[in-house]
Amino acid sequence: MTHHDSQTTSQRLTLCAALFVVAYAAQTVSPVMLFYTFDLHLSTTDLTLFFTVYAAGLMAAFLAGGPLSDRYGRKAIVAPSAGVLALTVMALLGAALWGKPVILAARFLQGLASGAIFTVGTVWLRELAGEADARRASMLASSVMAAGFAVGPFVSGILVQWLPWPRILSFLIALVLVSGAAAVVRTLPETVAGHGTARIRIGLPPGTAAGFLWFLAPCGLLVYTFTMLSLIAFPIQLGKAGFGQVYFILGLSAMLVQGFAAFAALQAFRFGPTGAGCLAGLCGAAGCALGYLAVQPGGWPWVIPASAAIGLANGLSLAAGVAGSDTLAPPDRRGALISMFYLVVYVGYSSPTVLSLLWGRQTMERSGTLIALGVFALAVTAALASGGRMAVRRHGARRAAPENG
Repeated sequence: MTHHDSQTTSQRLTLCAALFVVAYAAQTVSPVMLFYTFDLHLSTTDLTLFFTVYAAGLMAAFLAGGPLSDRYGRKAIVAPSAGVLALTVMALLGAALWGKPVILAARFLQGLASGAIFTVGTVWLRELAGEADARRASMLASSVMAAGFAVGPFVSGILVQWLPWPRILSFLIALVLVSGAAAVVRTLPETVAGHGTARIRIGLPPGTAAGFLWFLAPCGLLVYTFTMLSLIAFPIQLGKAGFGQVYFILGLSAMLVQGFAAFAALQAFRFGPTGAGCLAGLCGAAGCALGYLAVQPGGWPWVIPASAAIGLANGLSLAAGVAGSDTLAPPDRRGALISMFYLVVYVGYSSPTVLSLLWGRQTMERSGTLIALGVFALAVTAALASGGRMAVRRHGARRAAPENG
């Protein structure tokens, strides 16, 4: 290995470590947010808002981060975003003193900074790897972020459940890690030579409205709508049913969801976009049914298969949506269509708040909500199997026609 190859490998590993840390910090928050809800005597709706404002920050970053990095450079976006992320962790450390408004502001900024690093950092890693290793670099980025999403809440759940200083310890560890990541990304080279001037195009490409409505939007809703049950509904309802280790079970459930999501995303190609989407809906329904068993008195072991089924729904639907975007949009507009798909994905992340506003503040505390979401999953599966399948086939045939002609 030449000195240049060794240096490039070191740079990639450095950026991968930073992506892992950001993903770790993004999800290590979850058990502490549940603790703050009880400790500060907040409502379940307040807890759902802590996740919704984070999703709002992510959506803003997904829309703006990539185009801004095309214009100003990858490092110019990632490095300051890492610094902002460290400040948000510090704000969350003091949230017990400052209360709900500071938690909401910090969570929005955390989403904004994290989303910028996730999107731009992945592109930066591809460019550091070069064209020959770009695909492998993308898979590596996805893998290390999935690992961070899984490990973060699991470690935090243990810390909050059984170790002292539940308000402090998880955030203190995250702060040290994020501060280190903010320092090391500044040592990496910029990969954008000059400032771009291309016009930014956001929105649905012409001719994709039906495919978006019948296929991409349903797939997007399947990604996080059921995942949020593992972060909010399961631990709260288990606590009401008499199970004491709610912070640990939240972390364990989140880890299982992320692990099975990563596995499902790798297997989704076997089923094709519509097959993976329909299977995701069925897995979501199964996760809700198993979750209903889990939140009954003494039923907590059912959390494990429920989380596995929800993770499969997450990974399959995400992979189906990305693959479906390739079919529905022309190559020069795929980025815009995938951005619209991710907007729907994070509407699903906000589903607990939406449901609480529609059905009342105790919605996520009722086991009947799990049954209602299971019925919703079956309805989405039916839409994907009918209108969604037809839309994807029609676009696939349309794109194949010029090639055959």
